[in-house]
Amino acid sequence: MFASMMENSSLDIQYIKARYAKARNRYKPRQIRMVFIGEGPPDNLDRYFYFADVKKHDSLFLEIMGVLYPEQKKQYLASRRDTVLKEEILERFQEDGYWIISLSEVPCSLLEEPLESYLPDLLERLEKQIDKNTPIILIKSNIYDICYAPLVANGYQVYNERIPYPGSGQQGVFREKFSRAVALLREE
Repeated sequence: MFASMMENSSLDIQYIKARYAKARNRYKPRQIRMVFIGEGPPDNLDRYFYFADVKKHDSLFLEIMGVLYPEQKKQYLASRRDTVLKEEILERFQEDGYWIISLSEVPCSLLEEPLESYLPDLLERLEKQIDKNTPIILIKSNIYDICYAPLVANGYQVYNERIPYPGSGQQGVFREKFSRAVALLREE
């Protein structure tokens, strides 16, 4: 998708990376209390967890917020995805100390190397951003498979369960496992 729209030049990659970083950092908590790590941003440049104006295909945002803030999610959907309401939900997410990042900072379709090769970069970013005791939840089975053991070996507190991405019929399983993970890690 992306690859056909753009020439995979380093300038294009840097632009895309900067665009996602700007949105992500806008909602970075002052004190990060819990981190969620996913695979990478979507291929469509108009969609991203931290973008306020996403009218469809925003399942990761909707499912996470449905667990954390079910009433606000209902209001948001009833408003036909009003951007102001999404910004309010993201601000609450930020105030509560939640932050979501990705193993890859650009869509996986743009990667020239295997996803595993981005693990050293993730470890470097985490080292700069969080305390080793900050709870981490890995979202998507392949992200668990790639990241769990290395993160634990580096002293991070990582929830030990494979949680599927909330798409392709996995929404119910995601809600159940993600709810359990957040509840357990809040108690610790």
